[in-house]
Amino acid sequence: MPQTIVRCSAPDCREPAAYKIAAPWSDGSFSELKSYGQACTEHLGAVFREAEARRQAYKLSPGETIGEIGIYKYEQGKRDRHLQRLWGLEENYRG
Repeated sequence: MPQTIVRCSAPDCREPAAYKIAAPWSDGSFSELKSYGQACTEHLGAVFREAEARRQAYKLSPGETIGEIGIYKYEQGKRDRHLQRLWGLEENYRG
């Protein structure tokens, strides 16, 4: 079965994603990492800042929670709960 290549979500970028920008999300009975985008190394800052702006503008529904946006090392085939969060890298892009 062919592997799908996840691409950077920056406009017009065709590079493979190296990072997943996501936040912990729950509706009270189910939880997951809510994806806000994928980024190559070159576009990480722009994708991260745009994701934070969308997260801050989002209106929660009753019972819904969304945690802080994080940068995770994207690894093809790994489940979200196994992705490594890159705390130090996030501090470079927080506004």
